[in-house]
Amino acid sequence: MRIHSTALIRSTIAVIWLIVGMTLLTEVSPEFKSFLTQFSSHHWIGKSILSAAALVVSYLFFKKFKESNSVLGGVFLVIGSAILGGVSIFSFFLWHFLNK
Repeated sequence: MRIHSTALIRSTIAVIWLIVGMTLLTEVSPEFKSFLTQFSSHHWIGKSILSAAALVVSYLFFKKFKESNSVLGGVFLVIGSAILGGVSIFSFFLWHFLNK
């Protein structure tokens, strides 16, 4: 079985932003955090399970599309998404800390 690199890149980017969204949502919504805790034993585990499932589902979805010729461009998009996602989470917690 050959790995579809474009599908993997797109799926990785989608999951990065899903994790960013879930991380921020757990901080502002006690209901969502409670849902994740009820879904598993801890909200971190719940986020991990949902992220792994989203990676598989989105990979299978994006696998239907044409493979890209430029994998390197996709790698830069993944790196950029990881950096921007990390900066987004850090900025939110910094803002939250300064406004308490």
